[in-house]
Amino acid sequence: MRKPRQKTFLKCVVLLILLLGLTPSLLFAQKILKGKVLDEKNLPLPGAGIKLKLSGKATVTGDDGTFTISAPENEKTIIVSFIGYPAQEIDIKNGVTTYNVTLTPDSKNLNEVVVIGYGTQKRRDVTGSVVSLSGAAIKEVPVANIQQALQGRMAGVEVQAVGTRPGAGAQIRIRGERSINASNDPLFVVDGIPYSGTLNDINPDDIASLDVLKDASATAIYGSRGANGVVLITTKRGIAGDTRVSFNTYYGVSKITNKYNVYDADQYRALRDYSIFTQDYLADEKAGIASGRNTDWQDLLYKDGFMTDNNLSISGGSEQSQFSVGGGYFKQTSALPSQDFTRASMKATGDFKVGKRVKIGFNNLTNFSITNGSQFGLNVFPLLSLSPLTSPYNADGSVNLKPSGNLDDLNTTYNPLMLLTNENQWVDRVRRFRTFNSLYGEVQIIDGLKYRLNAGLDFNQEEGDQFRGANSYFRPGLGNTASVNNGTGTKYSLDNLVTYDKTFAQKHRVSVTALFGFEREQYHNTSVSKDSITADFVQFYNLGQSSVGPVAILGGSESSATLISMMLRANYVYNDRYMITLTGRRDGSSRLGAGNKWKEYPAVSAGWSITNEEFMKNLKVISNLKLRAGFGITSNQAVPAYSTLGGVASNNVRYNYGPSSQIGYYVTKIVDPKLDWEYTRTTNIGLDFGVLDNRITGSVDYYTAKTDKLLYGVPLPPTSGISEPYLTNIGNVTNKGLEVAISSQNIKTESGFSWGTDLNFYFNRNKLVALNGSVTQVTNAQLFVGQPLTAIFDYNKIGIWQTNEAAEAAKYGFVPGQLKLEDHNGDGKLTVDDKYVIGNAQAKLQGGITNRFNYKGFDFSFVLYARFGGTLISQIHQPLAGYLTINDGRRNQLAVDYWTPTNPTNVFPSPNVSGGQITSALTSDAGSTLGYYDASFIKMRSINFGYSLSNKLANKLGAQKVKIYVTAQNPFILYSPYVKAGGLVDKPLQIDPSSPI
Repeated sequence: MRKPRQKTFLKCVVLLILLLGLTPSLLFAQKILKGKVLDEKNLPLPGAGIKLKLSGKATVTGDDGTFTISAPENEKTIIVSFIGYPAQEIDIKNGVTTYNVTLTPDSKNLNEVVVIGYGTQKRRDVTGSVVSLSGAAIKEVPVANIQQALQGRMAGVEVQAVGTRPGAGAQIRIRGERSINASNDPLFVVDGIPYSGTLNDINPDDIASLDVLKDASATAIYGSRGANGVVLITTKRGIAGDTRVSFNTYYGVSKITNKYNVYDADQYRALRDYSIFTQDYLADEKAGIASGRNTDWQDLLYKDGFMTDNNLSISGGSEQSQFSVGGGYFKQTSALPSQDFTRASMKATGDFKVGKRVKIGFNNLTNFSITNGSQFGLNVFPLLSLSPLTSPYNADGSVNLKPSGNLDDLNTTYNPLMLLTNENQWVDRVRRFRTFNSLYGEVQIIDGLKYRLNAGLDFNQEEGDQFRGANSYFRPGLGNTASVNNGTGTKYSLDNLVTYDKTFAQKHRVSVTALFGFEREQYHNTSVSKDSITADFVQFYNLGQSSVGPVAILGGSESSATLISMMLRANYVYNDRYMITLTGRRDGSSRLGAGNKWKEYPAVSAGWSITNEEFMKNLKVISNLKLRAGFGITSNQAVPAYSTLGGVASNNVRYNYGPSSQIGYYVTKIVDPKLDWEYTRTTNIGLDFGVLDNRITGSVDYYTAKTDKLLYGVPLPPTSGISEPYLTNIGNVTNKGLEVAISSQNIKTESGFSWGTDLNFYFNRNKLVALNGSVTQVTNAQLFVGQPLTAIFDYNKIGIWQTNEAAEAAKYGFVPGQLKLEDHNGDGKLTVDDKYVIGNAQAKLQGGITNRFNYKGFDFSFVLYARFGGTLISQIHQPLAGYLTINDGRRNQLAVDYWTPTNPTNVFPSPNVSGGQITSALTSDAGSTLGYYDASFIKMRSINFGYSLSNKLANKLGAQKVKIYVTAQNPFILYSPYVKAGGLVDKPLQIDPSSPI
């Protein structure tokens, strides 16, 4: 009888334990809350904090701004926060599980935080000219590097593509060009550490925000490196909350939008038969004429390219420690064979609190990349110049090795289809490894007073490999050749920072930052080039496997530089109305000569928050109005290392000493011992505004910048025996401009539909004010006092001489069908004296617009980029530069509108004019005038469409959030006179004939 009682007792105990285990769940039943957090522009806010007020449970939003969190039934409030925005408390309502939140900067306090260098500042207190772009906005244009994503996005920041090859970078100019010989590139700072590498080494997916300092009152804290503006990049870090895993991937196909318009078979025959070229058609061409052949060489070679980007990240942590780790893989290929860019990247961060007053952390950015096809290029000239009458293949299907249509090219131009089957015949590869690291330690000495140590270490190694096989496409009829160039760079820095922030009597806000820093960089490279490698398969891997002669060409270089800096910045704000910032920096550089190494950089700026005045209280329509003004001095640290030392060379020069001789050295460079930086003095006046409760916000800035002591290499006469120019400081240049940026929330409905717009437009006027003394122009360098640095000095083409103008043309030595040039000096002759400044590359106006639309789970956006005015130089249209518009009938070329008696055009000269089809003997260089075009364009930069799955569906797929999106990058050009004339790209400065796509 005891056994049944024991069993009953045991059952009761087990049931009691189960009931006790379930009690917390019964007392505090859980509910799942979800939602999305957006900023004032309806962009998602990844990393926004989501916290339950009673339980303290927390999480963060994902890359698309969405969140999911489980809450007890007794929880009543969600707290949503993000740095730079006032926190919002959201009431939890019965039966409601979805909460969409929009965070906006406080219209009165403007608490949004911006990065200003060596710290952050609330937007309301900023007195300099600073423009920002969030990581989410950068990702709206999926590209290989950051520069390309900035086109048309920031007022005063001009971004121009520098190539169409995969992984090609871009040229950034902030408020114009200031230098002739030195760099015009801005300073890049990543997580507080100056960064000297290529931006291809930074994964755009790792970026949290990007801030650009434009005027001297903002950039003076970087002293000798701030003259060209400063780009501050802040990367993503871990945030307290649940551990999150995020994966983002896309794959895209790239196609040739338009081919170059070259002559087809019939047009080519018409050109050749009419031209002055008298050579008969070759046998292959005659066979093509008989069979009606019309070879499109571009169609045969171009293939679809692709681009893929894959990023995985893991982040999380507690209030005491946060971490993030992630990796990315990016690859982009070209429409041309063997041109591609591959990047593998890794990122790791950690932030740790030690007690209440100490914080330490680190950041690591490491990447490995390979670029193919960027060094000696693919030589696509035959692609556009080969005769359409010749056969690309032989009868047996093999590639026709020599399909040229004239005897001149027959043995020097091979079939470009050989590029489709490389077979180890050529290598053009750049392999790059870089690791960029920063460490920090921070101590809260007393409330408001902090000491911080920033340490940076940057290491990079790059190897450029080249090989061209014997009798290959790149070496027709020649032996093989190979070269290797290895370079290594290291850079380390230490910054000691003391900051003090305090508010007195609730009206006086003081912030002081002091810096003492040290930076050293060193770079060296070794190169070797060798012909006649034993066998092609050896390529560049073992150059010792080659014949003794010719001897190898050896090269190398080394440079080291050190910078020591001291800086003090003080901000004072009174009653949120009046603010002033004083900055002073002192830099000492090893690049300058003895007694000239230390330079000072002062700056001052002030602001007046007009909306906080009593007389504005009743003007409700204006929610923000702040006037800013500033002045400062910065410089351009672009003097190469050792420039204040002389230079010598040997080249086996022998000196006689009686009956014997010795190899010695000779002077190649003399120096200016007082060589100095280029200094820029900038004045900026700005107005920040917000209306309708900040539904429309923006800024207007007007600036003037004067740069003096321009670096310039003065050529020395040959009789001096010194080959290198004499580098010294001469002249000055000015930049003046206006910038306007406007953001608006156009529509926002309760149903979830919203439409927001970002618009910016600006112009910059650049002028060379003075050169060396009384010198007013240096024509071979295209420098002219009173003109922009991009001035174009040439003849002015006013048309083509027509048949009824034969008598007048003869006075100048021309005949109908030739170029008609302006007799600028009116002396009745056409000579080089008739050249003058006919234009420049400076835009009259440029800017961009971004529109974003959201409705429930759907989002749509597009980015437009526009430029108006300025002159574009298309070398491919200049007959003696690209040889593709020379009109001599020798080979195929771009299809141009050339003159004939029955087609009296004013565009291109006749192919059939005795004495030369381009110009007369007096103006043999006037063909350059055929390459000038209006640089205006309106381009659709990016179109993006996405859909975020509901959390319920995402959970079924085993994920917290899932977003599917499609994007079109550079899908079409709305307007471009150059493209209309047959060009394919719209770079405003110069079109390179070696880059046809």
